[in-house]
Order: sequence, then structure tokens, then C-alpha cells
Amino acid sequence: MDVGSVVANLATDLGLDVPSLTKRKMRLDVIANKKYLEINKETGELFITERIDREYLCPAKSSACFLKLDATIENPIRMFNIELEILDINDNSPHFRRDVMRLDISESTPAGERFSLNNAVDSDIGSNSIKTYYLSESEHFAIEIQSGRDGSKLADLVLKRALDREEQAVHNLILTAVDGGIPARSGTANIIVQVLDTNDNAPQFDKDSYTVNLMENAPIGSLVARIYDMEVTATDKGANSLSGKCKVKILISDMNDNHPEISIKSFSSPVKEDVPVNTVIAAVSV
Repeated sequence: MDVGSVVANLATDLGLDVPSLTKRKMRLDVIANKKYLEINKETGELFITERIDREYLCPAKSSACFLKLDATIENPIRMFNIELEILDINDNSPHFRRDVMRLDISESTPAGERFSLNNAVDSDIGSNSIKTYYLSESEHFAIEIQSGRDGSKLADLVLKRALDREEQAVHNLILTAVDGGIPARSGTANIIVQVLDTNDNAPQFDKDSYTVNLMENAPIGSLVARIYDMEVTATDKGANSLSGKCKVKILISDMNDNHPEISIKSFSSPVKEDVPVNTVIAAVSV
């Protein structure tokens, strides 16, 4: 209620004569150095002098919150115990203790697995407290809402569809908490899911087989073929290691790197100058 609002008429409620309030010096005590209420001695009305915050007066979130004070009058002295029940209004929005929640989830985690999330808090009570949660649209995740023993609402993150780190390594989600007030208030937190890698992909070569033409006199250390720095059989370092294989065919190409050798098998000597044409004088092999 606003400052200046009338809460009750004490003169009427206590059966006192309004004109006597000033003469009998009616007064209210001070609570925790705060004077929330005062009496109009001309009308007997009890009115608000300072904003009353229910969450400040009753931080334990009890179902009932009372403001207790004493009213005193003199001639003769009388004391009245006054209790005012402070009703809750929806003046607080839900909020998360952590604005960002980080989860590490293996890509081998099966669908249906649940993960606990930090719940939101709301200083208001009853229908003005947290009513439900909403999750931003996601193909892989959903939420399930649970009720605690004290009536509080809790949210679990549920994996709807298996993750694939090679497809998407990080998922960014937004969790929204909404209270039951009219109008409703809300608060949000970011959820960052880091997908952990598992050894689910074997090494692969670009081709199933390679054919390389190699000169027969290629020096030792010559680059024969570039196969992306992998051996013919590639094995990864996973706990359950996987491997990939390919065939490499090397063809040796000839080159002119040898001098002819002449071998004379037989030789007839001397040769006469008048020997006929086509006469065999020697057998030569190369």
C-alpha cells in the first residue's frame, strides 16, 4: 500500500473517544528503528508512514506475516497490542542464483538421460511464487518439472535425441522461470551444453587405393606420394582404438640408366679385301 494509505480506525476498533486521543497522548511504538504506522489523533485512523516490505519483515517465507506493535494512552495508562497481517503481492521476479549453467555431456549418452538444473528462487510466496519453467526450442533437449516437498518447482534437463559432437559441439539454451502472479513475472538463465567427444569415427583415407609411378633410380628419401601424413594403416588413440586401411600400388618405371655391352662370340681374322658382300666375319651380342 502507498504511504498515507489508511489501514484501520483505531478509535473505532478500540472503543476510544476520538476527541480524547490528543489529551490522552495516544502513541505507537517504533519497530526496529522504523515507524511504519502513525495515528491521526483527529480522526483516530491508522495510516502508513513508510513502505512496508513483507519480504524484509518476514524473510523466512512463512505462510503468514504479522506486524506487531503497541499503542499506549495515558490518564489512565492503557496499552493495546496490535497485530497487522501483511499480505503478499507479486513484487519480486524469479531469478537464478547463477545466470549461466554449464553442462558437459558425452555424445555417447543415451536419449532419456536426465540432468539436474539449478532452480530459480522467488521471494514471494503462494500463488506469486514460481509456477513453471520453459526451455527454448531444441531438437535435443526438453525439461521436466518436479515439485519439492515444500511446494517449490524444480526443473530437470532431459536428453530427447542423442548428441553428435561432429555435428554440433555446443548447444546454447535458455531456461525461463515464471511465477503465478497477475501479471506474471519471469527470470532467465543460459544453459551451455558442451558435447564431449567419444571414439565413434574411424580414420579414413581419401581413396580406397593409391597408384604411384616411381622411377627406378629415385633416390632414397624421395617423396613417393602424399597421403595426409598417415600411414597405410591409420590407428587412432581412443580407448577402443579404431583404424582405417588403404592399398598403395607402386609401379616402377624404367629409365635409360645403363650403357650397352658388346660381346663378340666369334671372330674370323684376317678378312680378305675381296671377301664377298654379306660374308659373316664375326658374331656380336649386345
